[in-house]
Amino acid sequence: MANMWRKIRAETIRVPYIIQQGIPLASYMDRHFDLRLLVQKTGKGIWSVTGVGARLAGPHRITTHVPQGGSVEDPEKMLTPTFGSDMTTFLINRLKSSALLIAKQVERGCGHTLGEMSMDLGIDTEGKIWFFEANAKPMKFDEPQIRKKSLERVFQFSNYLAHQDK
Repeated sequence: MANMWRKIRAETIRVPYIIQQGIPLASYMDRHFDLRLLVQKTGKGIWSVTGVGARLAGPHRITTHVPQGGSVEDPEKMLTPTFGSDMTTFLINRLKSSALLIAKQVERGCGHTLGEMSMDLGIDTEGKIWFFEANAKPMKFDEPQIRKKSLERVFQFSNYLAHQDK
């Protein structure tokens, strides 16, 4: 253990790092997963959840990135075996409300008007939600229904902005 800390100190002495605590994430078939949410502003300029997806880590992997062996999955399929149907519905609703709150806070903190944001969230074995990352310029979602709705929202919000008084 002392050897490990010595190596960490040597690597971080010149560059600041943030070390995240370990989180006992919920798993599916002994593989961790996280949830990807896309939030966008509507044609009325209000944040709304466009869709929720799940990413399952590849076998013997710690990350859920698809190019590194992860797979695109249905969130309910990932959550239901661990938490049951009712709790899964509750958790998905909490994920959505958390994502909306995060989007509002990120936008307020950056001081710029944003129109869309993707974020990665996790759920631990006790059902607690963990925020990992947000991207104000998200990549396309792999899920066709989320991608279609996201394009519609881009046009709706653009129209909203075009009709705002400067």
